[in-house]
Amino acid sequence: PARLAALALRDAELCLRLFGKLQVLFRYVEMARVTGVPMEYLLVRGQSVKVFSMLLRKAREHGFVLPPPARGGGAEESYEGGAVLEPLAGFYDEAVVTLDFASLYPSIMQRHNLCYSTLLPPGSPPGAVPPGDGTGCEEVPGLGHRFVTARVRRGLVPMVLEELLAARAAAKREMKMAQDEQARAVLDGRQLALKVSANSVYGFTGMSVGTLPCQAIAASVTAYGRRMIERTRRVVEEHFSRDRGCTEDARVIYGDTDSVMVTLGPGCTRQRAFEFGKQAAELVSREFGAPVRMEFEKVYQPFLLMSKKRYAG
Repeated sequence: PARLAALALRDAELCLRLFGKLQVLFRYVEMARVTGVPMEYLLVRGQSVKVFSMLLRKAREHGFVLPPPARGGGAEESYEGGAVLEPLAGFYDEAVVTLDFASLYPSIMQRHNLCYSTLLPPGSPPGAVPPGDGTGCEEVPGLGHRFVTARVRRGLVPMVLEELLAARAAAKREMKMAQDEQARAVLDGRQLALKVSANSVYGFTGMSVGTLPCQAIAASVTAYGRRMIERTRRVVEEHFSRDRGCTEDARVIYGDTDSVMVTLGPGCTRQRAFEFGKQAAELVSREFGAPVRMEFEKVYQPFLLMSKKRYAG
């Protein structure tokens, strides 16, 4: 019995140490504060209740009434996901640069004002959008879904995302300046909660049997994302080329959802790769404009690209 008690005590102590090391309490408290749900829900409920809670608070603030949460039973539907560029498989001994969109899907929803409150139903009469200079609504290429622009009405979803991402940026700035370890832990928990919450919104709209499904929004997000990846490849390869006076030709060898991998050829040094990564990230960020932002993520050297979703470096 004594040995069993000692083992049980050790297991209990390990659990407490893990609890502290992983900052579980800080993260759950901050997640509850951000989303407005009881901490119990974070343990027994999924992501949907958190997103619905945030939308509900914003809807009340702006005089909207949300429909009651759906309780399943809907038909399973599918839509095309993110872009995956055809990989140029092989072993690359030179440096390979990875560029990554920061919070791509949330930034798309902000940029194009994608929301339940801005979606125009099919067959909406011309009077549904105020007359003007043609900026009243935007049609999603290839899908036909139409959303009114922010000039007409700002969507609830973009407003929620803007607040979440702005709060996360503020928390990260405060975390860098914090002197106290516990204060840093609280701020880290907060910025992580804000990040997870923002990234959950897209999935919330795309669940066909979810709380408040609207696959027109989710499909529009991925449609814009696919076009952005293709455009990124074109912009990078056209700008960083010998025809434009560069000493090398950039080539996108792979792309997946929100990132692309680029090589400048066998003669590219690691130092040049880091310089190129920063330049390319700034170029693409300017190309799309705020709130979309491309980031220089890392450099692989060497790099093995086997097939879609399979690479190492």
